[in-house]
Amino acid sequence: MLDYFRIILCLLVITVHTQFLFSSESLSGWLISNGIARIGVPCFFVISGYYLHPKLSDNKALKRYLSHIFIVYIVWSFIYLPTYYNTVEARSLVTFAIMGYYHLWFLPALLLGTLMLAGIKKFIKNNNLILLSGIIFYITGYILENSGLPYRSFCNGIFFGFPFIVSGYYIREKDFTNIAKAPYLYALLPVSLIALLTESYQGYKTNIYHNLFLSLYILCPVLIICIQKGAKYTVEKYDISKLAAGIYLVHILVAGQIIPIAETNNIYRLPFIMIVSVLLAIFIVLINKRIKILL
Repeated sequence: MLDYFRIILCLLVITVHTQFLFSSESLSGWLISNGIARIGVPCFFVISGYYLHPKLSDNKALKRYLSHIFIVYIVWSFIYLPTYYNTVEARSLVTFAIMGYYHLWFLPALLLGTLMLAGIKKFIKNNNLILLSGIIFYITGYILENSGLPYRSFCNGIFFGFPFIVSGYYIREKDFTNIAKAPYLYALLPVSLIALLTESYQGYKTNIYHNLFLSLYILCPVLIICIQKGAKYTVEKYDISKLAAGIYLVHILVAGQIIPIAETNNIYRLPFIMIVSVLLAIFIVLINKRIKILL
């Protein structure tokens, strides 16, 4: 079920990257793109941490996982290179190579966050302390963002990726899918969502974009647990996660080169960007079945 949810998350990420949906003063557009849709990337990290759990006790599986992410990152970095290398300074090219161009930052962040969790687990055996470390790193990132530092100071594997990866790992480790009480979860969902919209509204009033919302650290893990509890079946025949990865990786190419976004009223372009991204992702999945370095 989480693999299907990844498709929805990809569409939310596209929504973030096609601002402004309406006019630049639209509150509803802001609350969608800079509020609700902001659950996309954190949920990706939570899901990654959830699936990472068994790999942490298998060094060979962990190495294969990390190597594959690194290869995919290198491949897509080269795919996107022609779209920006003539328009940025040399030092920006170095930054992009290390931390990722635009949305590709997710991959090195996933790598670093995974390595951090694997390393910390060797020294800290208490999973509650591991979760606490994730919370501390996330709060630190939140403080850094609200201090006005460049977004790469906090949108990275240390302060963004690691905390949510830890939460996903913790969910699997403690088996919250089975032991968490549904009434409490369903109560937390609307409360944390309202908190997210409240934080988003504060950004709207000051016209400041935020990536790290405190409410996300409750909302996203709870949402993942709820989805797992409600799952009636598992994906066996079709690898939907590959399709989701393809949509995520290709959508900036669509929004930047094929259907360029405008300064405002992108709500009319959004469905076409989503559709073309999905179609291209299907094509990428088919290619990946042969060369296995794209996804």
